[in-house]
Amino acid sequence: MKKKLLVTLLSAAMAVTLGACGSSGGSSGSSAGASSAAKGTSESASASVSATSAVEAAAEVKKAETGDTPTIAFVPKVMGQAWWDYVQKGVEEWSKDTGYDVIYKGPTEIDAAAQVQIMTDLVNQGVDILCFSPNDPDACEAICKQARDKGIIVISTEASGMENIDYDVEAFDEAGMGGFLMDQLAKSMGEEGQYITMVGSMTMESQNNWADAAVARQEEAYPKMELVADKRVADDSDAEKAYELTKQLLQKYPNLKGILGTGSFDAPGAARAIQELGLQGKVFAISVAMPSEVKDYLADGTLQSVGLWDPAISAKVMLNAGVDMFNGKKIEEGMDLQEKGYEAVKLNDKVIVGDGAIAITNDNVDDFGF
Repeated sequence: MKKKLLVTLLSAAMAVTLGACGSSGGSSGSSAGASSAAKGTSESASASVSATSAVEAAAEVKKAETGDTPTIAFVPKVMGQAWWDYVQKGVEEWSKDTGYDVIYKGPTEIDAAAQVQIMTDLVNQGVDILCFSPNDPDACEAICKQARDKGIIVISTEASGMENIDYDVEAFDEAGMGGFLMDQLAKSMGEEGQYITMVGSMTMESQNNWADAAVARQEEAYPKMELVADKRVADDSDAEKAYELTKQLLQKYPNLKGILGTGSFDAPGAARAIQELGLQGKVFAISVAMPSEVKDYLADGTLQSVGLWDPAISAKVMLNAGVDMFNGKKIEEGMDLQEKGYEAVKLNDKVIVGDGAIAITNDNVDDFGF
């Protein structure tokens, strides 16, 4: 079998075209609508199919039927954005190094319904391993149950609360990342003043969990900081919308001093507004972010730091875990999943936790190649 990566782009004539958010912006209501529609299907799914022994037995049968080479698919949140382009390069590198083919296919916008349709098509095609990062975890539950019922190994990331998966891979403990982001923001703000949280969407589970953990950390450690009445806003994973939202928030809350984002577009968009309004040193923002997108803001002091993990490494860990399961290997506490930061993983039920968090500042921003 010829070993090469099969990169499949979604057709522009996608049958499901909700007016969802993405790099071009859009209405946050579209994602909510897609989530609600897909939830109707997911609610018919039974709670949890988590018997590890049964899954491993199914994997052994699948291996016997297909030989030693699994059919693998990786479904990102979206195609054509820098974060997921970088992940795609990591998947390509893994494919080249291991010799396994990977179908890399995702929606062209942040669209829960379109992503579920792609996953459905892949499941119906009969893949052996399905890796994905959901735009809406609830919307993906039903198709993931169907996949596992067929003996397909299902590995997610940024979906630690999902039921119908084999494992979810996380670069760090969610509470730890939320606390880290809050500690960094509090330091910039002098541990006092008003702040708000920002996420890519209200349905992105991990981003909202990080934001919740950040608020909990503030309540515990920084009593002079105050969460404003709106509490949380969503920018549709779009830096342009984050920019517009930041300007609106600064008008609504003249004393707003901090913006704690958890999506990779939050801090870049907020920083642009802070810089444009001449508010460096008065208003502060932080989120996870791509180094290349915040380098200038770190250099001029608009941003002080951002948090990150290497998403390409996380993708490789997902693929390694899937292949290990396909080959009948049990995922265990302390095992080595063959990537930096994952040499001795923690296992929390279905969540595989590494030690991959990175603090990016002006001092180290040039150390990263993305």
